Amino acid sequence: MAKGLGLAVAAGFASALVFLSVLSGGAVGVFLAYVTPLPVVLVGLSFGLRAFAVSAVLALAVIALVAPPTALAFVVVALLPATVLVRQSLLWRQGQDGAIDWYPPGLILAWLAVTAVALTVFGAALVVVPGTGVEAMAEDTVRRFVEEVGGSLPPDVKTQAVVIWSALFPAMLSGAWFLMASVNGALGQWVAARAGYALRPTPSYSRLDLPNWLMIGLLAVAGLGFAAGGDAGYLARNAAVTLLWPFALAGLALVHRVLQRRSQAGLLLALFYLVFFAMFGWSLVAVAGIGLVSHWTKLRRHPAGSGQEEE
Repeated sequence: MAKGLGLAVAAGFASALVFLSVLSGGAVGVFLAYVTPLPVVLVGLSFGLRAFAVSAVLALAVIALVAPPTALAFVVVALLPATVLVRQSLLWRQGQDGAIDWYPPGLILAWLAVTAVALTVFGAALVVVPGTGVEAMAEDTVRRFVEEVGGSLPPDVKTQAVVIWSALFPAMLSGAWFLMASVNGALGQWVAARAGYALRPTPSYSRLDLPNWLMIGLLAVAGLGFAAGGDAGYLARNAAVTLLWPFALAGLALVHRVLQRRSQAGLLLALFYLVFFAMFGWSLVAVAGIGLVSHWTKLRRHPAGSGQEEE
């Protein structure tokens, strides 16, 4: 217990210091932003919710004392994803045979995606100016960014970039948040397991089984995005893109399963990821489609089973 408390204190300071380093900017700051939640996630997955709470409160206290205006950003970037990850990951139930069933990774991803959507809506409500739509504000933000970083580009290229990026600006932010949370969850579990402190066994990520309600939610917001106009339609379309991320990861998991059964699986996976990153936008849509089709076919085969993990 004493060791867990000491590591919780150290993790709290570490997470705060990493976040403060991010504020300094630069390429290193961008990298550090993605691992800001890792220390507190690692403590939570290793020593439980109490140690996690100590770590999180201490980290927030340090940020509030050193850089008060950034405390809310620290909560959103680090503590909120860490809280969802640790709480859901440590949920379990005992089956009739006495075996322990841990909360499945597919449900954890689903809750992270829903949280990302909720943050998008909440953030839009906070920043919107009366008389100015959310989409107009996003377009203005993207235009200023493009002018700043792409001043030498031809005007038609900059205009096209503004049109494309502003249409998906909230989804880009929420997608980055979702990926950051997912990476920190997997990395924290890996480190905890390697150190011998993991409270739960590492799940099989190659067999992601997403809940059916996630697909229902995706279809609902996609329908609203096509049917509604104004801010409601804009936010709904971006929410639909955000909810596609778990299906993209499920599609990647399926590709891994299929290629690993082949001879020279390592070479095939290397070639796949070479093409995947070379054509990132289209390849991401493709693997999300694979995940959606895979989930739909499982649902057709097992309408009352697959994807119905209990919470």
